[in-house]
Amino acid sequence: MKDKTIITFHSGLDTIGGVIMEVRYNDDRAFFEAGTAYDPAFDIFDGKVNRRKDHISDLLWINEIPMIDGVYRKQDIDERFPFLLPADGYAIHEQAFFISHLHLDHMRMMGLISPEVKVYLSKPAQILEKALEDVGQGVENIRSSYTDMTDDMEVGEIKVHRFILNDDSYQDYSFYIETPDLKIHYTGDVFVYGKYRDKILKEIAWLNKARPDILVCEGTRFPKDMDPDKRITPSFEPKDGLITYDRLKERMSETIAKHKGLILFNYYEREMSDVLLFEELAKRNDRILVYEPESAHLINSFFNRSVSMLVPDTYDNKPEYLEEILSRNIVLDKEEILSHPQRYMVQNSYPNLMELLDYKNCDPLYMHHSGTPLGDFDPKMTNLKTMIDLCHMQYTKTYEGGDGYFSAHAEHYQILSYIEKVNAKLVIPCHTLNRKAMIANLKHPYFYALEKVSYIYDEENNTLEALHE
Repeated sequence: MKDKTIITFHSGLDTIGGVIMEVRYNDDRAFFEAGTAYDPAFDIFDGKVNRRKDHISDLLWINEIPMIDGVYRKQDIDERFPFLLPADGYAIHEQAFFISHLHLDHMRMMGLISPEVKVYLSKPAQILEKALEDVGQGVENIRSSYTDMTDDMEVGEIKVHRFILNDDSYQDYSFYIETPDLKIHYTGDVFVYGKYRDKILKEIAWLNKARPDILVCEGTRFPKDMDPDKRITPSFEPKDGLITYDRLKERMSETIAKHKGLILFNYYEREMSDVLLFEELAKRNDRILVYEPESAHLINSFFNRSVSMLVPDTYDNKPEYLEEILSRNIVLDKEEILSHPQRYMVQNSYPNLMELLDYKNCDPLYMHHSGTPLGDFDPKMTNLKTMIDLCHMQYTKTYEGGDGYFSAHAEHYQILSYIEKVNAKLVIPCHTLNRKAMIANLKHPYFYALEKVSYIYDEENNTLEALHE
């Protein structure tokens, strides 16, 4: 439809992550996110199932990535999907993808997008992604480059403004999108703790002046089992046992200070802000952080400095990248750690779970921060807890404690407060397992969008109208 903004959700409305939202105006289109839904119960490519040469086609067949015309290379889809138009020669003026942050559920398929299509990614995120690929932890990538973010970008007649919500890591964004006839704000993930809090309040103040027509908002913390009839009182402030980020740091420091033996820690290696957190805690408690080689390389690349590291015994065949990492960092011997366990905090990621056997006589404490497995819903958690029990280790999950819990995502009542503060005309919930519970608690007009349906905004009735081809 000419001179009308068309919105299409290709995925991510009723899942945790996997949002791919298309905003099109005439012959220009911008996509927001390129992730896949987080579902540990169906993680078919978990290292045990081999990928085939037609891997992209396989991902399309199993609905791991969506079928979108003009996005993939001809050679990746031609034979098995003759009805799907490739990026090569696709009739479009300009198109681009925008990635909010480096969580896999927001960017896992970005490397499969044809190099003919721009993918905007922050410079710090590009550095970290390259380092992840160096050690086999990056996304599969057929591209040679990504496009740097700026504060304001244009895809033809579509204007995109970024909000940097955290600059301690690879940078987290939300996006304000403006076309000649529509104003949209897309939240990415909503965080309201630590540095995020002040930045998101500034974002809200900016949006209040811009007055967006549509707010596309995530609802991660509306759980699947929440009763839609439950009434939730909006609050931007923590309540119901939720602790602040400052309290989380203090509690973690207290735990480290009390423990006299070895401390093992497991964190999400992509989070450079968590690296800064653990460095602060280790320094405060006079301990030396010891990283696995892969994490050492990420830190080397991102911060351009060396760390202490230990090579796990799980390396039967030493990977090719190891030699460079060894030359750049301080390599410790395991015997030194076993002899003086009270001096160290040693990283232990899930793939190196068997390393725990060597530390069972060091009065070990396992600090589970935000690394795999993420929770009891992940089948890997049973393996982790079995090993911890076998090694007679103490175990603590840093986000949980007697004085309350910490949440990396905004809680449901904070999301509702955020929506009220932004005060857009229309709300479209996404990125949640329970849109019904989220919608039931909204005071604002909302629209229950369907995937793979294209809509235009009906300003008079403040709703979306489906286009029927």
